[in-house]
Amino acid sequence: MTNTSDPTTLTQLPLNVDDRARYSGTQLQYYFERLGFPQKCLDSPAVSNKTYAKTTEHGLPFLQTLTRHHTSTIPFENLELHYSTHKTISLNEQDLFAKFVHQRRGGRCMENNTFFGTVLRSLGFEVRNCGGRVSRAMSPFQEVRRTQASTYDGWNHMFNLVRLDEQWYVVDVGMGAMGPNLPYPLRDGFETTSVAPRKIRLQLRAIPESCGTHSNKLWCYDVCHEPLDSKESTWVPVYCFTETEFLPQDYEMMSWFTSTHKTSLFTRYLLCTRMIMDGAGQKIVGSVTMLGGNVVESIGTERKPVKDCKTECERVDALKEIFGIDLTEEQREGMAAEHRLG
Repeated sequence: MTNTSDPTTLTQLPLNVDDRARYSGTQLQYYFERLGFPQKCLDSPAVSNKTYAKTTEHGLPFLQTLTRHHTSTIPFENLELHYSTHKTISLNEQDLFAKFVHQRRGGRCMENNTFFGTVLRSLGFEVRNCGGRVSRAMSPFQEVRRTQASTYDGWNHMFNLVRLDEQWYVVDVGMGAMGPNLPYPLRDGFETTSVAPRKIRLQLRAIPESCGTHSNKLWCYDVCHEPLDSKESTWVPVYCFTETEFLPQDYEMMSWFTSTHKTSLFTRYLLCTRMIMDGAGQKIVGSVTMLGGNVVESIGTERKPVKDCKTECERVDALKEIFGIDLTEEQREGMAAEHRLG
């Protein structure tokens, strides 16, 4: 008897680079409308001429503005793993477009950066999809942070590299409040302020678990929450990464683990984060985050509670009022009993 369960097609990238997924001009326009993207930015030569998108002069300012608007509009969230009956994640580019633009939702790192990378590729940017390991200093579990803060998870994070002229830039819209939230150069020793006063840096170094330092160096992205005017400032590792191109089949495995394993932050906690821009739309100044039922706003070094949801109705209302996410009745009914409030 024929085994009809055998797959007929496995995940892969098209072998012809021109056949890689892209969005149409109409789709891009819908996306820009979703962001409320400024018309003066749409008038950039980087949009009208794909050659200019590859230049630092025109491509970088456009990329900086697009990153700000994306992270302050489209949330970093894992609601699909809680408010749904299927509890599964699609990384298909068209599914992501429907979710982010038409359903006005967000997603985790692989969703956000797959979508954002496809947008950039559609505009003419040169994009390479890459992967990283998140530091256990970022763990939601206190004991793990206490005893294993210098170690890293397996490959569980996605970001993009974008080349402008001869310089590669790290572009990551999928790390929530702890992300850079701005494009920055792939350069050893680079340091800058991201969400003031927080500083970020990039170093090429071996991580503590590496055997030797000769050939095991990785790019390490760190943050300093409250910089001091001395060498005593504390730098916290966020994730490390490689320049190697990751394939959709890599992300398929990474997404499956992070969306199903019992130790994953995303299966244990409901999370939704949106960055906050200043009134002029020139910089990111903070974030607003829901974890479980608690909503906290962070501006600079100041944190203040926004809402403490006690019931499911309160949490659903907060998702709509604060993050613009309007869950359907079917999605609400999909919340598992162990994660339900009230």
